[in-house]
Amino acid sequence: MRATYIIVAGGVGSRMGSSIPKQYIEVFERPIIYYTVKKLVDLGVKKLILVIDLSYQEYLAEFFQDIDAGIKYVTGGSHRQESVLNGLKAVEDDCEVVAIHDSVRPLVTLKMLDDLENKIREEDIACVIPVLAVKDTIKEVMEQQVVKTIDRSNLFKVGTPQYIKIKEYYKALEVLKDKKLQVTDDASIMELAGLRVGIVEGDNTAFKITDQDDLKYFKYLLKEEL
Repeated sequence: MRATYIIVAGGVGSRMGSSIPKQYIEVFERPIIYYTVKKLVDLGVKKLILVIDLSYQEYLAEFFQDIDAGIKYVTGGSHRQESVLNGLKAVEDDCEVVAIHDSVRPLVTLKMLDDLENKIREEDIACVIPVLAVKDTIKEVMEQQVVKTIDRSNLFKVGTPQYIKIKEYYKALEVLKDKKLQVTDDASIMELAGLRVGIVEGDNTAFKITDQDDLKYFKYLLKEEL
C-alpha cells in the first residue's frame, strides 16, 4: 500500500494574481487540487490528509464524493512547517513514513512514486525527494548586473512529493528547536539537522502551477488527456 499523503494546501498563491488561492482555481469545472488528489488515488494512494483553510472543506467534499480513498481535512497553519505538523498529528499511530506533496502539482507519475517509495526504505535515509538537473546557464545578478556565472553541474531543481520518516522529522525539529527556520521545503529541515536526504530523478510533467503561464500549460495538457 502507498504511504499516507499530506497535501499542503494552505497557501494563497500570490504570484498567480487570483482572487482565490490557486489550488481552488477551477479548470474544466474542477479545482486544481482535485486533479492532484485524483492523480494520486489513480496511482494507488488510499489515505490522504488535506491541510487547508477549513472554510473550503464543504466545497471540496463535493468534488471528492466519488473518489475511492480516505480523506481527512486538517486546518492549515500560518506557514508551511506549521501546516505539515498539523497534518502529521492526523496520521495514524502506526504510520512510519508519509509523503508531503504540494496541492498544485497534479501531474506526478507512477515511476516517481515507485522510485520514492523504494528509496525511502533505505535505513540510513531520513527523507527522499525528486530532483531535476538544471539545464540552463545560471547567472548571479545584483543591482541589474551579472556578478558571475554559477557552475550548474551540482545544481538541481527540487519537487514534491517528498517522503519523510516521521520519527526522523521530529528528531530534526528537536535538534533545531532553538533556531528560527525559514525553509521552503520539508527536506531542508532534515538537511539543517544533519540528517541524510536521498534523491530520485523527478519528472518535468510534475511541475508546480505557480503563475498564469503554468496554468495555461496545465490546461493544455489536461485538454489533451480529456
